[in-house]
Amino acid sequence: MSDAVNNPDDIKEILAVHHSWLESNNDLVESKMYPNFANPGYLQFNLNGHQYDSVDEKVKLWEGLHEIGFNLSDMKIVEEPKVHAEGDLAYLTTYWSAQVSGDKGTGVLEPDPEPLVFRVTEVYRRDDGKGNPVWKIWHFHASPIASPDTPRFPQDA
Repeated sequence: MSDAVNNPDDIKEILAVHHSWLESNNDLVESKMYPNFANPGYLQFNLNGHQYDSVDEKVKLWEGLHEIGFNLSDMKIVEEPKVHAEGDLAYLTTYWSAQVSGDKGTGVLEPDPEPLVFRVTEVYRRDDGKGNPVWKIWHFHASPIASPDTPRFPQDA
């Protein structure tokens, strides 16, 4: 394995961005979220099923979620991130959990009874979107996990 693959310094920097991004999701704090992403150039496939084509669009999403009383809290890493970095590109996979709350007609933020657990993929590039050699997230994808009773094909042996 060459030194360009999974360099410990690169992994450390990528994980620092990942943890900063995770933390920014607690209470959806735009000012903490913004610095983790390439700008311009960021693209997200959100857990809500929609695509966001820039950090500015993501900020508008979070502002809109605040307006309707939606919130995330108690964000946690469920499975330690796996990072593969080679040269100036990297990807990270993991599972997160979050407590989701929203106004369910009562006028107060009520948490869902169980945390939401979902899988995460992040694509990193050592480029901040302006050509500076800084690790940033260029693509984020969150998706639901199949329930345990959902058949998997092909069947596990």
